Amino acid sequence: MGNLKQRNGILAPFIWDFLRMRRNLGFKSISTGYSLFAFDDFANRKGLASITITKELADEWCQRRPNEATDTWSHRNCFLRQFSIYIFNIGYETYIPLKLPSKHDDTFIPYIYSDRELRDIYRACDSLVLYDKHARSTLMILPVLVRMLAGTGIRIGEALNLHCNDVDLEQNYLVLKGCKNGKDRIVPISGSLADVCAQYRKYRELLPRHSDYFFVKLNGRACVGKSFSYWWKTILKKAGIKQRGDIVGPRIQDLRHSFCVNSMSRLSREGNDLYYILPILSTYVGHQSLAATDGYVRMTSEMYPDLLNKTDGICSYIYPKLKYRN
Repeated sequence: MGNLKQRNGILAPFIWDFLRMRRNLGFKSISTGYSLFAFDDFANRKGLASITITKELADEWCQRRPNEATDTWSHRNCFLRQFSIYIFNIGYETYIPLKLPSKHDDTFIPYIYSDRELRDIYRACDSLVLYDKHARSTLMILPVLVRMLAGTGIRIGEALNLHCNDVDLEQNYLVLKGCKNGKDRIVPISGSLADVCAQYRKYRELLPRHSDYFFVKLNGRACVGKSFSYWWKTILKKAGIKQRGDIVGPRIQDLRHSFCVNSMSRLSREGNDLYYILPILSTYVGHQSLAATDGYVRMTSEMYPDLLNKTDGICSYIYPKLKYRN
């Protein structure tokens, strides 16, 4: 945020203090900073002359703009609300904007890939062919990236953020840095996944050394998460997995959901107590609470009756009763 150093609005010193506090707590604050300094400019143009946020300013700022994406609108409102609470807590009279309804649909059911579908996905990844010399292609990383996501449940952003020295193929673990909750964590990997990573690394070392990231394009540069949409649709088509009509998915993010659900199902059927499984799974996938993990362990209609009996009396409140669609 170097180009934000020149900000000198009346709220700017407080915004900097707020951002420092967030960073000290382990949160990333780049988009928060840009949004709040944009609000500071907006407030200055409106003639704000004291340390406060008026209802009129907040309401005008929080209105949804033409063609504004839902995520962008929601984040703008959330950032201003958090900053308003901070201003209030340090002793200034200020208006705190109302919290927008959650953009997440609590009844959303992620797509859970079966073992057969995962095998078909792996075969589809292995069969992909590049028909022209496209140096920015991410095709080479797909067989190992997809196996890593499915075999560990890590987020795609966490995988793409791995550097070469974060992947230990002697002791079989990954070091994930700067994760969503601001903490680093170590994730063990299986021997078979380590073998796949080793095969990829052998070819990765032949590419130009433009980046120290583990996953790179054919030109040796870092990958971007949004660049996989085309390939994922191609992979699903090759694997014979159809879209769900008006329901979102299947998505590449659903590999994470599938890992959580399938891991819990397998451990439960092996006789493990769910009282112990949930905290372990929550830590493994990088959550700070069981409530967060709840979003990743909603059962499919086939698994739910099996596991429900074992959750009674322990943590049955965690699983919402959902209506499943075929």
